[in-house]
Amino acid sequence: MEENKKSNRIKPLLISLFLSIGCFIMIVIYALNWEQISQIDWSRFFPEPEVLEAYYEITNMSRSMPVLTKKAEEGMPIIPVPLINQKECGYLTGCELVSGTMVLNYYNQEISPQDLYEVIEKAPEPVDRNGTGADPRLCFIGDPQKSNGFGCYAEPLIAAMNEVFSGERYAVNISGTSLETIEKEYLAEGIPVIIWATIHMSEPEQGNRWQLENGTEFQWLAGEHCLVLVGADDDYYYFNDPDHEGEVVGYEKELVEKRYQQLGSQAIIVSR
Repeated sequence: MEENKKSNRIKPLLISLFLSIGCFIMIVIYALNWEQISQIDWSRFFPEPEVLEAYYEITNMSRSMPVLTKKAEEGMPIIPVPLINQKECGYLTGCELVSGTMVLNYYNQEISPQDLYEVIEKAPEPVDRNGTGADPRLCFIGDPQKSNGFGCYAEPLIAAMNEVFSGERYAVNISGTSLETIEKEYLAEGIPVIIWATIHMSEPEQGNRWQLENGTEFQWLAGEHCLVLVGADDDYYYFNDPDHEGEVVGYEKELVEKRYQQLGSQAIIVSR
């Protein structure tokens, strides 16, 4: 009789244990593959609107969850680029200007993000009164001190940095170069690299869309972000991230490469 009581107590515990293990395994599988899973058309399997709504709410939460990061450890070969936080200096949407300033400071140009903003080609809004859209490949768009600003791509930042350098050094466009090559040819030589990716390496989303002067349509990618690549190890790339406070932060290599490609594989170095 006593043995039966023990058996009756153990069975629920074992069932709970196996269910917990199963749930944990499913959570791990989802965490590692949520981007692929989110692309599935679940309406074929769950036609009920309330079920679909709950699923998409979970998916959106997954997109906004922070990715795995790693703090650079003491003694790692990190290029000592001065770190500037964009929120602390009031440049809420000026990550390109802050990244450019960090690299300029590294090369002994004592300027601020405001100084760089003053010399960069700019447009106050994505579309002017005449309906002509600004091109981030040509100018910085919006007010970097406001949360609803936009930013720019590589070429306007290169032009502004070269105006500051005044021929002493040159910002050079190396867009299209793989991060693996960047690591071997530039980081290994102590050369920091400005790259475009996304905020906290989250999945980019389609933002505003407008028509350019030449009649083509431009799609802004919400979450666009500019960072300074300062180191690498076997698994992580390390950044002076304008949106990360107080320390060099590492993001997993595979994820960084994906975000880098999604933003057009844009990269800048400084050369003599």
